[in-house]
Amino acid sequence: MEGLSPSQAASASTLPEELLGALTALGHTRAYAKGTIVVTEGEPALSMYLIHEGTLRVFVSDEEGREVELNTMGPGEYFGELMLGSQVRTATVQTTSKARLTMITRAEFEQALAAQPALAFHVIQHLIDRVRQLSRNVQGLVSMDVYGRVVRLFNELARDDGGQRIVPGPLSQQKIADRVGASRSMINRILQDLAAGGYIEASREQIVLRKPLPKRW
Repeated sequence: MEGLSPSQAASASTLPEELLGALTALGHTRAYAKGTIVVTEGEPALSMYLIHEGTLRVFVSDEEGREVELNTMGPGEYFGELMLGSQVRTATVQTTSKARLTMITRAEFEQALAAQPALAFHVIQHLIDRVRQLSRNVQGLVSMDVYGRVVRLFNELARDDGGQRIVPGPLSQQKIADRVGASRSMINRILQDLAAGGYIEASREQIVLRKPLPKRW
């Protein structure tokens, strides 16, 4: 699918400054308003994008319009490089804040890969990490119940902040439901129970993990 999760951004997904600069010089950079659909699942894949500012979400949807959010992306990351092996987009990408992106055509990207072995190696590693992550996601959807998927999501997104484990937001109940493939009402019940048990302190801005989450709900 398009893009990687935030937990992977520091490894395969974030381009080194020299590669980011070289690619930016090849493309066209412009600003995007919050809520803009940048690419749409199923449309022809003709270009890739570099993220300089802002945040974006990656999701797929069914014929009835139900969405499953796959991950989110931020500055230094890129998406759409699957155009090298696919004629159509595999997911939809939408801005969740004001953003500044550089669009690079297939021909420009192929030329850059041929000229810069370091870039080609980076993209290969990016794709390997993505396949690994997607395999874990599929396995989790098959083998875990909703609560287990919520716990895994929180553990993947959590960051240490002053001795506390923080899941950064904004992370609404609907957003969590989209990420784990569940209903908003089910997520609401789980969060209420965890808060009542003193395990979390939840707000729209962040979720503080007060103590290790129980194995079962």
